[in-house]
Amino acid sequence: MDLRPLTKSQDKFEVSKILFGTVPFGGAYDEIENCSPFEAVSRALELGINAFDTSPYYGDSEQILGSVLSSLSDKYPRSHYYIITKVGRYGLNKEDFDYSSKRARESVEESCRRLKTDYLDVVYAHDVEFVDIDEVVGDGGILIELFKLKKEGKIKYVGISGYPLDILLKIAAIQYERNQPLDIVQSYSHYCLQNTLLSNYIPKFKSFGVKYLMNASPLSMALLTETAPPQWHPAPTKLRSVISKCASYAKENGFNISKLAIQFSLEWDGTDSTVIGLSNRKQVEEAIALFNEILARKRCEKNADKIEQIIVQEIQKIMGDWLNWCWESPPTTISSAPNHKSVQH
Repeated sequence: MDLRPLTKSQDKFEVSKILFGTVPFGGAYDEIENCSPFEAVSRALELGINAFDTSPYYGDSEQILGSVLSSLSDKYPRSHYYIITKVGRYGLNKEDFDYSSKRARESVEESCRRLKTDYLDVVYAHDVEFVDIDEVVGDGGILIELFKLKKEGKIKYVGISGYPLDILLKIAAIQYERNQPLDIVQSYSHYCLQNTLLSNYIPKFKSFGVKYLMNASPLSMALLTETAPPQWHPAPTKLRSVISKCASYAKENGFNISKLAIQFSLEWDGTDSTVIGLSNRKQVEEAIALFNEILARKRCEKNADKIEQIIVQEIQKIMGDWLNWCWESPPTTISSAPNHKSVQH
């Protein structure tokens, strides 16, 4: 399949169009027993995926990923793939954030040990909206330390990740004004069936010197599925109910909302890659099969099946005012109806 290079470029950042997200390794979406990391990672590498996204915040995912990649090193050496991780967030609560330069450096070293590598391809400041912006961009902020680590060769690319697009853009603008633009930005749940606002921001990020953009979570953290999202999901009850109706409508017409959602995100060329959480061989193969289907259409210059297009359009009509609605992050009390004042445009 044409996921882009089967190995990584030494000169530039060329990730596969599907980027392997390791959140499931920590049990966030499913029982740990249902995860098969070795089979999932080895199959992903075999089929052309060349980048893995992880974090100290994702339970044991760094250790698991590091062990699997180490066991596959004879066939897939370190030069074959990119490792992307994060610093700054280490738990659920406010006190679990530490954006100090000292902790950032320690965290990078710890991640290298867990991932069994001498360097990291990408390091994001994780969930930047949860801390004061000075902790991100200030004189003692985390980004200054990450760029030092980049200069030392421990990091290849420095970036930020988070949910609110306006905050991500503000940080990108500040870094650009300081002549130290971000290499990469990752947003999640902002180009999916329920929310496509990221498409409006791509030119803005590029204007501030951001080279690479990643779209994470086409299922919007398991919201766009036939089963209810996890209890911790920030979607309010009304939105959950609306998505349940959308899933039922898709099923009644012979479609699975998760499949439609992944295809919807993968079909968009606005970012460099789409991060999909994967936990076993079957999920890897299904994701790549969906991508292959999209590729086949493009090669034949064919649009998506007309029925499928109609189903997607009808799903977004069912969403009504919840289409392009954003939850608040960090979370506060959310009303039962959309408040478009909270939507970032």
